[in-house]
Amino acid sequence: MAWANELDSFAATTYRKNYPHVRLLEKPVEDLSVIHDGLQPVDIITAGFPCQPFSVAGSQKGFEDPRGKVFFEIVRLLKEFGPRRPKVVVLENVPGLLSHGKGATFSKMVNSLQSAGYWFMPPACHAILNTMKLTGIPQSRDRLFMIALSWDYFDEFAFEFPAPNGIEPLQVRDFLDLDARAEESLYFDPESRWGKLFEESMRDGNPEGVYQLRRYYVRENKSDAVFTLTANMGEGGHNVPTIKDDWGIRKLSPEECARLQGFEPDGFVFPAEISKTQRYRQVGNAVTVPLVRLLARECRRILN
Repeated sequence: MAWANELDSFAATTYRKNYPHVRLLEKPVEDLSVIHDGLQPVDIITAGFPCQPFSVAGSQKGFEDPRGKVFFEIVRLLKEFGPRRPKVVVLENVPGLLSHGKGATFSKMVNSLQSAGYWFMPPACHAILNTMKLTGIPQSRDRLFMIALSWDYFDEFAFEFPAPNGIEPLQVRDFLDLDARAEESLYFDPESRWGKLFEESMRDGNPEGVYQLRRYYVRENKSDAVFTLTANMGEGGHNVPTIKDDWGIRKLSPEECARLQGFEPDGFVFPAEISKTQRYRQVGNAVTVPLVRLLARECRRILN
């Protein structure tokens, strides 16, 4: 990796802890400049942009939301590289982006990337990839991945997205720390409103299943997987996967959630100063590591 950009100071702290050798520019992407920041030309550029403007669960304002305009800043940077622009562009967002504005939003993106000199032609240029089907990690997570290839380097669109290969999903509990009592703050008070609600739901459902606290109710994931891990997991305990262990009913820890995104315990750490709230947020904002590793392998193939 030559360089990276991150606006969130907490995420930047975690990034520097794990990738101290990478140049990290901690600033809004709007202020990022190929020339003024001396950005080294690269073969592949990867980028995610805020999903809330396009998500069914978000604002749905699209490019009218300032966060939705981050996409155009990515295109601006591609153009700033001129003839040395990246050969491959990998973008990630929520599946709802495709249908937002009855397809008008995605059409603008297609036109923008093509005007920057890239092969980007639906439907070959994008795919909705599922974490569980492609990696076996038991998380119900669908994400939209988009690939653009430079006209200067490729004669055609040559990228092939990975396809499900019948891999057997692993068990959620294989990713959890169940041999000892977890941190006390993760447990629900059995006499509290939520503790009683979870107890009732687990009594009627699978006691070894995964549950989730919504705003006013508890739901069970009957597919032996965790629900999609989202950035708002740390906001009041809602949306954090919840289980029953030998000591009580508790939320999964941020570290357990990170494993369910494919982060290896011996290859990734949270800095001690990062709060649980921020750790949950960072996990929810991340991509599933083994899944993007499949994309990286295909990028290497077409570049070679």
